[in-house]
Amino acid sequence: MTMKVALISCGRSDYSIYLPLIKKLNADPFFDLDIIAFGTHVSQFYDRTVDMFYKDGFDVAYELESLVLGDSPEAIATAMGLTTIKFSSIWAREDYDMILVLGDRYEMFSAIAASIPFNIPVGHLHGGEATEGLYDDTFRHSITTMSKVHFVSTPNHAKRVAQILGRDDKNIHHVGAPALDNLNDLKLLSIEEFKEVWNIDLSKPTVLVTFHPETIAIHKNVEYVRELCKAMDRLDKQFIITMPNNDTMGTVVRQEILKFVGDNTEKYKIVEVLGAVGYYSCMRHCEFLLGNTSSGIVEAASFDRYVIDLADRQKGREAGANVIHVPADADAIVDAANKIAERPPFTDGNIYGNGDTCDKMLTIMKDYYNNEILPNRTEKK
Repeated sequence: MTMKVALISCGRSDYSIYLPLIKKLNADPFFDLDIIAFGTHVSQFYDRTVDMFYKDGFDVAYELESLVLGDSPEAIATAMGLTTIKFSSIWAREDYDMILVLGDRYEMFSAIAASIPFNIPVGHLHGGEATEGLYDDTFRHSITTMSKVHFVSTPNHAKRVAQILGRDDKNIHHVGAPALDNLNDLKLLSIEEFKEVWNIDLSKPTVLVTFHPETIAIHKNVEYVRELCKAMDRLDKQFIITMPNNDTMGTVVRQEILKFVGDNTEKYKIVEVLGAVGYYSCMRHCEFLLGNTSSGIVEAASFDRYVIDLADRQKGREAGANVIHVPADADAIVDAANKIAERPPFTDGNIYGNGDTCDKMLTIMKDYYNNEILPNRTEKK
């Protein structure tokens, strides 16, 4: 018998995290993997990032259109309802032994909520974390309560999952962050190779920027992104800017950045999607990261890179000594950048692991399959 697994992916932000896990699952004959892509992945507006799967040689079992045009609260709530309806048809059609879901997105919550009446075991990645500037905490912790197996990134996050569940549980597993397995698997680009692909010269002092909207204090987002732009204007660097997720106010953040950059494409390089190889290659060669993305918290330390983390989007998430938390204020950002220039290189390692997460996960999944009574079986294997 094989273990039939559904892995759900809603956008470019989770692709690089899933990538090493997909490779491991595909390579192991014990697993029968279905990839289900939805959300921004299948939207032309977001460059149809589902094509990253095909480019890397992976089949996608379902492309599910569930995105509603717009990023207002009403549009997002409507998209949640549509996602739930569409996933209910998939869960009714397939007999999965486990669904793998990552993190805290509202799209992920909707897909998993639809699975509950079908009693399909859920394996949750990155539970127990906290991001105080987002309503994502609500979705993450809700997914935790709906999940059977918990793959957490640090011991403290394991403790928080137990608190959310109200009990210790044998199925809470500290495995680290799967994205770090990419460091062992991906061949990253040299400065010369990156220039050939992206026409961007990373031999110049470069800062990698990703700023997503906060979804709690949504009225602050315009102010925050304008302060970020003021700081970039004052820093003598080249900036590679990746565009924001489809969150509430995401379009507004996007428009503010595009208006600020204008035709100054010498200093500011806007890239919609770098992909895993491009993004990590840029991280390797840049001076530091700036913004509020989780990759700054989780992955940057593995490249010995400092991070200026803005405002509250990642507040509450466990971070290493390479992360400098500052308010979204131009003076504070410039001051932090100047302090990084004076600091010695960061060499303290990564609290999120060392690149063996996916092997641990596969062992845990096999053990769960062989020792638990799953919905489509009447007895243990």
